[in-house]
Amino acid sequence: MTGTSLHVSRVLARDDLLQLAADADDAVGIVRQRESLARSAERGLDVFAVALRHYLNEVESRRWAIRAQAWSYAATIVCFCDLVGIPIETPYSAQEMYASAARELTENVVDGRRLDQDLTLGVFNTHRRARNLRLTGRYAEALNLVVVPPTDLFGTGAEPHWGHYLFEFGACLISNGQAAQVPDALGEQRQYWERTRAAGFSTRHRFDFVLALAEWERGEPAEALCGLRMATDRLGTTDRTAGPAAVDSLRASLDEARDVQRLSVTLGLAEALALGEPTEARLREVVDLGGQALEVAEQIRGRWRVIARSRTPLAVAFRRIYGDIALLASRLPGPDAAALGFRVALSAKQTGFASRVREGRLLMSPHVGGLLDEIVDLEDPPVETLTSGDRTSRDEKLEQLRVRIEEEVSPMLADTVLPVPTELHRLVDLIGERHAVDFVALPDTLSGHRKNWFRAIIQPNRPIGFERFEPGPAYTAFFEGSEGSVGSGSSEGSVAGAAGGDSEGSEGSEDSRRGQAPWLDRLERATTTEQPDWQGLAHELLPAALLAEVRARTVTDPVELLISGHSALSLLPWAALRIDDAGTPLVERAVIAQCPTLTCLSYRRPPVVTGPALVRLVSVAEGGVNIDQERLAWDLGEERGRVRLSRCAADRASSPVALDADVPAALADSTAGWGFVHVAAHGGGQGLGQYLQLPRELTAAQALGMKWPASVLMASCHVGRLVNPEDAEPLSFVMALLTGGSRCVVAGMDWIPDVWTGRAAGRIVDAVRDGSVRLDVALRAVQLGSARQPNARWALLSAYVR
Repeated sequence: MTGTSLHVSRVLARDDLLQLAADADDAVGIVRQRESLARSAERGLDVFAVALRHYLNEVESRRWAIRAQAWSYAATIVCFCDLVGIPIETPYSAQEMYASAARELTENVVDGRRLDQDLTLGVFNTHRRARNLRLTGRYAEALNLVVVPPTDLFGTGAEPHWGHYLFEFGACLISNGQAAQVPDALGEQRQYWERTRAAGFSTRHRFDFVLALAEWERGEPAEALCGLRMATDRLGTTDRTAGPAAVDSLRASLDEARDVQRLSVTLGLAEALALGEPTEARLREVVDLGGQALEVAEQIRGRWRVIARSRTPLAVAFRRIYGDIALLASRLPGPDAAALGFRVALSAKQTGFASRVREGRLLMSPHVGGLLDEIVDLEDPPVETLTSGDRTSRDEKLEQLRVRIEEEVSPMLADTVLPVPTELHRLVDLIGERHAVDFVALPDTLSGHRKNWFRAIIQPNRPIGFERFEPGPAYTAFFEGSEGSVGSGSSEGSVAGAAGGDSEGSEGSEDSRRGQAPWLDRLERATTTEQPDWQGLAHELLPAALLAEVRARTVTDPVELLISGHSALSLLPWAALRIDDAGTPLVERAVIAQCPTLTCLSYRRPPVVTGPALVRLVSVAEGGVNIDQERLAWDLGEERGRVRLSRCAADRASSPVALDADVPAALADSTAGWGFVHVAAHGGGQGLGQYLQLPRELTAAQALGMKWPASVLMASCHVGRLVNPEDAEPLSFVMALLTGGSRCVVAGMDWIPDVWTGRAAGRIVDAVRDGSVRLDVALRAVQLGSARQPNARWALLSAYVR
């Protein structure tokens, strides 16, 4: 956009994003409902690639109407993918395909007017073609398409859509630095929109909207706010009353289009108001509008259902909308704005988890996978079933499925695959006397793939806090590495080291001059002089209020700290952070537990470990790990170096009993009353494909359908590793255990030497058997003995709760 202000650029860019997302949803939705290949595309193929292929085949049809629609839909798919930066293979550009659609539609009419054979499709294709030209900076060509007198559309049935042309006209001038011309150029049309039947047209608000943006760009805030309010009022609210299936389907489509407009205009009005004088009334209105925008976004996303929750460009679009609302909330003072920001963060995480769990349903047990298939079929029915029931009937069936999942699998799985908005007061009540920090990384409309970091802090008897923050050099050095820096880990810079990860090179070595590899995945090589900047990480990532709180505590009076990481921060060993100049580790002042997402929080505290315990230690003789310390802690015998699956008393009240079963079979015994599981084995994999080698693999997807006891200790590498670089939502074996009923899980988030892991696990077991103790508290007690060591492997065991 040539010379357009940042604020107006954001509103225009978001409107384009939403309009294209809705258009792309229409295009892809038709193919998903008609082709089994497209309906299964989320199982490995890109649904947009499948849809594009479908339409490029249809351009060979003998019928001009099919060819025209196919060219236009194909162009929209490519245009949307171009906008969000997702590559898609195509033999033609979006503009070439829009032009092909126009050629299919053109027909000469006797009265000197050139009309399209399908007038409505012609208007929509011309509007979208002009929008694409504007997005590529070809303003003059775009204007040439939309400068059409309304008389050319009189009596054609396409007249109500003329507002799209006027919006594109104004948007072209604004984007080209000519906003001052818009009021005069479009002002001539005001009488038409106000004094004729055009006042009731569905595109009426687009006229007010673009005029308001021009006034905003011209520096006339009062006129801009007036126009934005008029556009918002004209959109009003939509009727949600359900009706017969055929009527219901049409109404849902119209409601969705209107809600897309409402979201765009409402959020624009909120952002415009936020720039003015921060009076109490104005701030209250901005927060209220931001809340309305979030609610509308949830309504739209609810109707887009599977396609919006799966990993498609539509999901990318909505993450950017969430990012815009979070940015707005972070710039406003007061607890209400903070609560709005927190709600946005929770909603973004919820939907990401729903997407990932649904995608992995083919890896799950037939029972759990079948339940998820039923959800998908109800939310996105094939075209032949669309008349078999109305929206109310489908909603009732979804609620029945939700109850079944709660009863047959777990309430947490139900909340994960059918997420509902979180009640903040209930969540804050569950956090209770704990301190909690919730992190989220979200792109915004103008940032592209670059993400903004936000954090919410919840502390006892204090209002929720929400802020945007910028990670600094310590974060960069830990997760990304540094460029040719040397040092010893001070807060002013990152640590020197070899690009290949060898920390033994001298400061003047070629590797040091090249820079240092990220510390992530090589903490085992840290030394006293070369280690991550733990103090810098604490300063960059933890809120100041929390740092002040933990610094005021003692080893015997620690803070109970709940952390919900996101993206890269899900991989950070939080216990190792240093909170002051004296090098005090965070674990010395806090009992730390991680929660994959706070929306899955169900209890005020992790439970005290109780028995009986199911113990499976896979020894080196079975291709496993060093289990000497753990075997001794449980008083278990061995046979040729192997230890059988056993039932053990958590309180030393009775001797271990060997079991003739495997772990899944033992856990399936509902009469056993398991209170604790301890597994020592190799682990690996990612996401729902993470596994324990027992010695036969048990995957996270399989574990998701099993019942797990309240406390689980997994002395295994990697299975606590919460990695999801695509969607930035962590999902792992740990998440599967929490979903299956566990309330506290201790697991390794990275590779840890067997001997050290076994020693730590053995001490945790000793603490459990010596008296009433929570698993997270027992882990902290073990870590305190190593917390001052430069090598942070001791922090790679972490407690996870729900």
